[in-house]
Amino acid sequence: MRLRPTIERIFCGATLLIAGASAVMAQTADELAGRYKREAMEQALQTQERYNHYGLRFDTDSSTISESSKALLDDIATALKAFPDWRLRIVGHTDSAGTSLHNLALSAERANAVQAALLARGVDAKRLAVLGAGESQPAATNDTSEGRALNRRVELVRFTDSAEARSLLKSMTDFLGAQTALSFGFDSTLEVVTPRDQKLGLTASGTAVLNRPDKLRLSRQGGFTDTELIYNGRTLTLFGRNANAYAQVDAPGTIDQLIDELKAKHHVAMPGADMLLTNAYDELVKDVYDAKDLGSGVINGQECDSIAFRKDDVDLQIWIAQGPRPFPCKLTVTSRTIKAEPQHTIQFRDWRSNADVPSMDFTFTAPVNARVIEAGKIAGHFSELPSHFIAGETK
Repeated sequence: MRLRPTIERIFCGATLLIAGASAVMAQTADELAGRYKREAMEQALQTQERYNHYGLRFDTDSSTISESSKALLDDIATALKAFPDWRLRIVGHTDSAGTSLHNLALSAERANAVQAALLARGVDAKRLAVLGAGESQPAATNDTSEGRALNRRVELVRFTDSAEARSLLKSMTDFLGAQTALSFGFDSTLEVVTPRDQKLGLTASGTAVLNRPDKLRLSRQGGFTDTELIYNGRTLTLFGRNANAYAQVDAPGTIDQLIDELKAKHHVAMPGADMLLTNAYDELVKDVYDAKDLGSGVINGQECDSIAFRKDDVDLQIWIAQGPRPFPCKLTVTSRTIKAEPQHTIQFRDWRSNADVPSMDFTFTAPVNARVIEAGKIAGHFSELPSHFIAGETK
């Protein structure tokens, strides 16, 4: 069993980060800049994996770094040389003055300027990444000058890019993509968050059978849903048993094209479906800036490799069965853009492939008295959320 001594450090860092956030709100940007010490920056990056740099200053409405900030850039380069395993993501932030598009561009230009300055100081480009966040991630209110000053900052985020994590994911997606037929069962929990930040879980179970390239049948039953999706390469049918209603859409193509069309055109999300794409690896690692190998875990008695990936909008954690059949055993998707960061967890079971997959009929026969629903209303009728739930507000 592979182990990694990371969990205690992760929770310790989270605790320190919360304490640090409270401290930031109690001080002004000038006070934080005045109390800057390189050792404190290094400690924050070591324990919390992030540091808000208020000493890095730019000319007004410009990405030109002020002369007074040059010594701080030297400190960042020195820290990176002292910790050769570190990688840093440079995130530019602005206040809300001006248009959001202008602020987004300005923050990206400032992040790029810091990166260029570090490259000029001998830092390897492979150890740096940049992001312009604009006004989207305020550290304080924009209603006061003090709050706006706290929002104008350069954030340093230490990240990991584990080659082993990426290799494990590639092995899993290559294995799944090579199977001409697959079937599995699953149990899922979708978290919702109340206005008082209470997390509640909506649970469901289901089964899926697919034959590449263009046959899929997926059923899901839960307290608020009893639905089935049937696709035969020509027509997509979504059937709600509890409502005795169905919708049909012409959708000639492949399973890959179907998954993309459901998301883009009908706004029907299928968490975990990206793992079934023929280009699953490319899709899953798209926009990933942090990849971690967390060692071993056990799911239903099966020893698994646990890997985690971070994007700007979601965190992914996947448990993959060890051995010659690297099926996914569990997937957790955590939203980073919705307040309280709810999760969608799917636990997989009973994987079968190729000749072991039971034969399946991919045609749909409408039950007696079943209602027909307009194609444009698919999302509303087949959502995992019941009608009296509403989507949570963003951060």
